[in-house]
Amino acid sequence: MEEAGYFIRLAEPADVDILKKSVRATMASPEGKGSKKKFEDAVARNELLILERRDPRLPEPKIEAFIEWYTRVDGSVTIRDAGCLGDEFKPGAIKRLVRELIRLVRPTSVTVKFRADLAQWREVFEDLAGFEFTGQEYSRPHWRLIYVWTPEAERRAARRAQPRPAAGRERRRPR
Repeated sequence: MEEAGYFIRLAEPADVDILKKSVRATMASPEGKGSKKKFEDAVARNELLILERRDPRLPEPKIEAFIEWYTRVDGSVTIRDAGCLGDEFKPGAIKRLVRELIRLVRPTSVTVKFRADLAQWREVFEDLAGFEFTGQEYSRPHWRLIYVWTPEAERRAARRAQPRPAAGRERRRPR
């Protein structure tokens, strides 16, 4: 049995209509209301990644999630929005997109802000190595949490995740 795979790519102008029709709630617009995102601008800047699910039983790949960001002159990145198409939240797809964004852009830092009452988004960024909670701010009418990723924080997280040798079982180096 063949398994469905996924493919991450930069969005193209043809993807804009699909995104506008299918995106419900996003990180920046959790109720699904508000002004329509300007996906065209992000596509023109090459700052919109999409994750497609490739199923051999279907004739065309299906877009499942997206992430939009802005790259500053100093090399830092601000994640503006992210979300899944349809009604189901897919944290794994969002995490893959964030990791691919970091791999693709190689930023000096990545900052993301989202409403404090969105536990599912908090879990996404707490699970990603290198993202650290740096504070919160009030932007009427909600508190927003701020998470920042840096290469140093990712290295620290990787060192903490490595198992330490058991006491008394350390090998000595020959002299």
